[in-house]
Amino acid sequence: MLTPELLERIKAIRDTGSFAKAADKLFLSRQALLSQITSLEQEIGFPIFCRSAKGTVLTNAGAMFFTESFGILDSYQRLLRKCNEEAAGRHSLRIGSLPNLPGISLPTICREYQKIYPNVALHFLDFPLKYYFDLFNIHTFDIMTENMMNYHHHLENLDFLLLRKVPQHIGVSESSPLARKKKISFKDLRGLTLLMYRKGIGKSEDQLREYLHKNEPDINIVDIELYDTSLTARAFMSNCVVLLYTKKSYPGLISIPADWDITIDLGIGYHKQHNEDVTNLITLTEELNKKMDIFS
Repeated sequence: MLTPELLERIKAIRDTGSFAKAADKLFLSRQALLSQITSLEQEIGFPIFCRSAKGTVLTNAGAMFFTESFGILDSYQRLLRKCNEEAAGRHSLRIGSLPNLPGISLPTICREYQKIYPNVALHFLDFPLKYYFDLFNIHTFDIMTENMMNYHHHLENLDFLLLRKVPQHIGVSESSPLARKKKISFKDLRGLTLLMYRKGIGKSEDQLREYLHKNEPDINIVDIELYDTSLTARAFMSNCVVLLYTKKSYPGLISIPADWDITIDLGIGYHKQHNEDVTNLITLTEELNKKMDIFS
């Protein structure tokens, strides 16, 4: 029977190219791991791995099986969760976050939502940017954190509720000469290294990159793939600053608004075809957005 645990074991064999190395990595006996995979291959009727003197690799059918199984298992687990919630008289909403780039407004929205709908459980879950939109597309979670409106995507079943257009911010270390500034200008950044997403990830980042290439050659751009804990260390240890979303968007850095006109769209993402719980969250968000600045 296919389980998440068994998929992780298939992944370990694929990554190491060896049953022996995978077994060691998983703290299993080699015979136990081989027996599990052999039993699964007999059950499904085709080989998952091709074994040779050069190593162990997924067969074409095995690679397809491995990739598609994650979606199937996720759908099955979501179905069980919904059935259990229905049986218990409870619902839930799953909100997808990015590690080290938390939502700014969602905590406030969710607190208000829980007051009105105490029977709906809210779950914040971190997902890597690399797979974020794909996981949303197969309904792994219901709500996108507001930062995602700025990212390029190609999903048809996705709507955004625009909340704010906010200025870009620059994150600097506390020891930086820029730390006491109220706003950062292009002039301030000349001769410095600016860390920002590589081309093709963020819309406002691409807009800024194009401007800098044409007009500010003295500002050195270094591409990053994700916002992790190393950025704070790099800003402290070298002559680096970091492009941020808002003044609360990244821990360990002083975030100062930029004085240029490029803005970032922030808004909550959701499936076009959604349930009543999502509708209620979106409606509440619209009401809150009219009453207060949830990005302050």
